[in-house]
Amino acid sequence: MITYIVCEGNFDAQLLKIVIPRKLLNDVEVVTAGGGYAIKSLARSLVVRRQVPVVIVVDSDSVVPELVQQRLKDIEEIVGGVAANTPVKVIMAVPEIETIFFQDATILSRLLGYIPPKNILDMAVYQPKKALEQLLSQSEIIHNPSEIIYRLTNKDIEILQLSSIMQEIVHFLQSVRETANAV
Repeated sequence: MITYIVCEGNFDAQLLKIVIPRKLLNDVEVVTAGGGYAIKSLARSLVVRRQVPVVIVVDSDSVVPELVQQRLKDIEEIVGGVAANTPVKVIMAVPEIETIFFQDATILSRLLGYIPPKNILDMAVYQPKKALEQLLSQSEIIHNPSEIIYRLTNKDIEILQLSSIMQEIVHFLQSVRETANAV
């Protein structure tokens, strides 16, 4: 049975395809939907029409816990309301999926070719996408976000796989696979 990972954009899809362990990507399709409404619509369609497991990976666009929870609840209600017995999981990247690159500054330093300044690392807590764009604009090695993904080493990927976002995705994919194998 195929499982769908629905995310917002191409960068998100590229990142997920590189960082999710390869063995879990068998029978998994990573699809981009665009913004908030489009993600909900595509995820609902997949659940209703194909009746397949869906994991939605979306930016919370906030670090305020109440707003993050409200966005999570909104998506869960809209998509989960049509799910019946189909597994659905919503995973919030708080505040954005780019936050994954800031969990280990040594990876960023090596990829960028310089040590990121503290003020930009501080900005990354609230605006990781903007912080990453600023860091890339100052790099002599990498100039766009997609390049950073393809320069990740296996060790970098192992470290990024430890992020809470990736751990949630891995756990969902493993549980779906275990359920399918039990049937």
